[in-house]
Amino acid sequence: MEERLKSHYESLGRVIRFIRLADAKAAPVLALQIALVGTLVARIENLQPIAFGENGTSEQVGLVAVATLYIASALAAGSVAAWVYKPRHGRTGESLIYFEDIAAISLDTFKGRSKNLSDEEIEDQLLQQVHAVSQIASTKMRKVDCAFVLSGLTVVLWLVLLGWGSI
Repeated sequence: MEERLKSHYESLGRVIRFIRLADAKAAPVLALQIALVGTLVARIENLQPIAFGENGTSEQVGLVAVATLYIASALAAGSVAAWVYKPRHGRTGESLIYFEDIAAISLDTFKGRSKNLSDEEIEDQLLQQVHAVSQIASTKMRKVDCAFVLSGLTVVLWLVLLGWGSI
């Protein structure tokens, strides 16, 4: 039993490292979006004559369309990347491993319940925690992937806008 518990605990540690990895991957996406917006804001005066010039020209319509797509993709990429930081597992009130459940009970209750757990109950609780944390890690990784794809679109649209402002 001790070897199984040790193996489950190591699995939990691996999954927690994936969560940290997802968080670490989301940070550059947010930084990229901020940097792209900053460079466009610094060059906005180059786009103003086109955007606020003669109404209805094909160039103006194109610029507004690209700018709208850029804003939407930048907001989406930033939002999805920021959402990575929000965990998705709530209290169950049952776990003696999950910190939220532990914090929700008194110290005496925690001590009493913990000391009375059998090896099988400890294993069950540990496996439940591995499963719950794996779900969180999976969700975070999918969101990071989505944020990367949206960032790719944002970079392409940013380059188009940057080029437009250089004309």
